[in-house]
Amino acid sequence: MISAWEWSRRFTHSVYFICFSIAISAALVLLISRSWGHDVGEPKLEKLQIWQTCCLDRDCRPQQVAIGIKDHSKKRILVNIEGVETAVDKEVFKPVPSNRTWVCYINPDGPVSNENIRCILYPQQRGSV
Repeated sequence: MISAWEWSRRFTHSVYFICFSIAISAALVLLISRSWGHDVGEPKLEKLQIWQTCCLDRDCRPQQVAIGIKDHSKKRILVNIEGVETAVDKEVFKPVPSNRTWVCYINPDGPVSNENIRCILYPQQRGSV
């Protein structure tokens, strides 16, 4: 026969085990879901590593982007994103197989600024690889 103390100890261990299992399962689901960019109905784009890297937080949005001139002194490009002008590091621009331009933000609710833009994925020219 199991004493009340022994039963309490076993019950506590069981509760800890269940909580630990749930936490591990939730972490795995989160890890797996964040390892791929989000589905936007463009299979060629979604298969690219740059999409998976830039859009892992599901923060890439199709936006109107007008590209201006390059600022040679600071290696930035002047852009107008949905009516907001800013200068963005040229390294964030990546050509992709899409008809839309995608802007991926560090903070989706933050400002349109160089510090808040992770990537700008723009339509690659036909014949480009």
